[in-house]
Amino acid sequence: MPITLNLGAGKAPIKGAVNHDRQLDSDRPWITVAHDLNDLPWPWEDRSFDRIRANSVLEHLEIDLVAALNECWRILKPDGLLEFRGPYWQHDNAYADITHRWRYSLRSLDLFDPDTELGGFLGFYTTRKWRFVEGAHFNKRKSSIIATLQVRKE
Repeated sequence: MPITLNLGAGKAPIKGAVNHDRQLDSDRPWITVAHDLNDLPWPWEDRSFDRIRANSVLEHLEIDLVAALNECWRILKPDGLLEFRGPYWQHDNAYADITHRWRYSLRSLDLFDPDTELGGFLGFYTTRKWRFVEGAHFNKRKSSIIATLQVRKE
């Protein structure tokens, strides 16, 4: 059975997953791991997970997307999947939530995939590479960027 990490699970747990958030509390008993994702390294061992869901969580971090995806890469198994969702920079909701530190475009994740134009040109930002399984696209309201990336490692 695949092992899933649900980063910033909040009020959206995944049954059978490791559901993470910043703190444990009795109102959310499904949160099993509490950790501030700004504190590196994250508390999981290398190659621990088959899948990570990062749904509307990475934009709240002080660390940048390179640091966050590098940690995801580290804790995913070879060919592991990252399900990403973050606020689209041109949508009002991206700015309405004052806790958002980062906002994304349809090309923000390209630099992690060397098969993209941006990834081929700016690939020096990280040695930890990905490939798109599902390319970056909008949600129905065009308020978020959604993508699925797969780890490239042996």
